[in-house]
Amino acid sequence: MKEKVVIIGAGIAGLTCGINLLQKGYEVTIIEKNKDVGGLCYGYFVNGHYIDACLHWLMGTNKKSSLYKEWKNIGAFDKTTKFIHLPTLGTFEYEGTKVTLYRNLDKTEKEMLKISPIDKKAIHKFIESSRHMGSIMGLVLKNIDFSVKEIVSDLPKSSHLIRSMRQTREDYSENFIHPALQFMAKNAQTGFNNMFFFFDYYGLFSTGNADIPAGGAYYMVERIKNKFLSLGGELILNTKVTELLIRKRYITGAKTEKGIIHGNHYVSTVDPLYTINVLLCKKYALPFFNYLARTVHKRSISSCFNVYLAIDADMSKLDVPTVFNIKPTKIGSRTITSLLVRSYHFDPAFIKDGKTTVSLFVDQNEDDYHYFASLDEEKYKEVTKSMAYSLIDMFLEKYPEYKGKLELLSYFTPIELKNHTNTSFGSIQSYSFTDRGMMYIQSGKHRKVENLHLCGQWIRAIGGTPTALLTALDVVKDFKKKTT
Repeated sequence: MKEKVVIIGAGIAGLTCGINLLQKGYEVTIIEKNKDVGGLCYGYFVNGHYIDACLHWLMGTNKKSSLYKEWKNIGAFDKTTKFIHLPTLGTFEYEGTKVTLYRNLDKTEKEMLKISPIDKKAIHKFIESSRHMGSIMGLVLKNIDFSVKEIVSDLPKSSHLIRSMRQTREDYSENFIHPALQFMAKNAQTGFNNMFFFFDYYGLFSTGNADIPAGGAYYMVERIKNKFLSLGGELILNTKVTELLIRKRYITGAKTEKGIIHGNHYVSTVDPLYTINVLLCKKYALPFFNYLARTVHKRSISSCFNVYLAIDADMSKLDVPTVFNIKPTKIGSRTITSLLVRSYHFDPAFIKDGKTTVSLFVDQNEDDYHYFASLDEEKYKEVTKSMAYSLIDMFLEKYPEYKGKLELLSYFTPIELKNHTNTSFGSIQSYSFTDRGMMYIQSGKHRKVENLHLCGQWIRAIGGTPTALLTALDVVKDFKKKTT
């Protein structure tokens, strides 16, 4: 008789784990509280217009990389999948001066030197640090079975890179004299990670192993779901797990609103803090994750206030994304001075009746989550609507040619993200790699509950879609060890 694995959560981690375990001969049931799969990697439709709430680009799209093989194995890509190769990481415009980060690092350096020759030394260090990190990430993607020690040993002995681990992007921006270059450094990446992680981010992008599967998150996740079902997996949607029942350090069943689901092994892919405090009723703590929550201001989390528009115009002139400075505007608990605009004109899936989906994005963190959570229902609706239209006003002030040509489709805050996935503080990634909080990797084995594994982006700092996949593969390896 086959051993049965019950997986909680049908995001990338849950589906990856499920598919690989089915391939190894296990019986697998995935329980998902939402009506759709995907978790944080999801897309949805409003009035027929497609909205992607996740993928900006995906690590591991080069066919020669190990990560590509893993994506293909779970069905994320198939023979018909086309990839969109964006030429730039983005354009950052300050008071009319544009700084563009191209995939081609030499081109970026040349353009930056034209803008500010006096910043030659700082520009060179910026480009070289990105190049170094790109080389390292290229090696990592050739073999995803890497260790942190291996990465550290491969790091170039660069004092510039080492210092960047303890620098916010705002701190680092002071290396430049020109205000447009300072603006670029502050805004070149979403979230609150340190400058070292930006070099990692831009370096990876420059390698070319970071493209967008056409159709984005929704269609990619549908392919993965279909692969899981084709292998005989059971998927239970619209069903919330309320408790994991335990007897003598073994889970005996997953209690749901519709009854108890039994298995031999259990995998929780949700935020470990939710697993500990809710599913395990605070009886089997994992101190490290409680510590992360208590010291969240050292690391911070990355969430967002996102507004989606349908614009009846040709949006192809906008680089993806474009960031520009705005007058001080309060969004959440913070006052922002820049706005990120992402036009999806590069993919026909985002164009309906000549209208293109465009997003307006603002970073949010745990303080913003607490701000929104403190509002009653009516006040929340009033405040969030007002903030959404404030962002639209900022967009139209910059691009008045779109006035009268746009339709508001949707907007959400950290509260909606929390409701959708039960992540701490409504985060879209795990704890950041900041100037005060370093990297971490935690085991997926719950040492106090014999037949429980944890996976998902929260197991490693920064997180993200590829991390969800990699931590799921780690769990599958642990199953293999147990059976050999």
